Amino acid sequence: MKNLRWYDKDKYLSAFMTLLQGLPEDIQSKVAVDILLYVPKVIEKDFKKFIKIIAEHNPRQYQRWYDHNPNLHTAIESIRELSPKEREKLLSSISDIVVKYTNQNPFEFGK
Repeated sequence: MKNLRWYDKDKYLSAFMTLLQGLPEDIQSKVAVDILLYVPKVIEKDFKKFIKIIAEHNPRQYQRWYDHNPNLHTAIESIRELSPKEREKLLSSISDIVVKYTNQNPFEFGK
């Protein structure tokens, strides 16, 4: 049985990550920064503690495609650390952010 990445367990996150990976780096960075601006709006715990947890993830330790861009790494790790309920709240904002920069809804092909 194939091991799934954490985001592949959710069809919408998987679709988002697939689209994000194919975007130019400057657009990836813009999407990442916007996501980071939305995270405090959905988080249900102390945001300072949350950011500290995220900061402990050193992108240099990993070889994933999104670890090469610090903003993208932080945004993706932030999404990963959210509870399922918090992630669900963030999904509509993610869709709006991606449409803003690409005119593509990342969840249309994720259905």
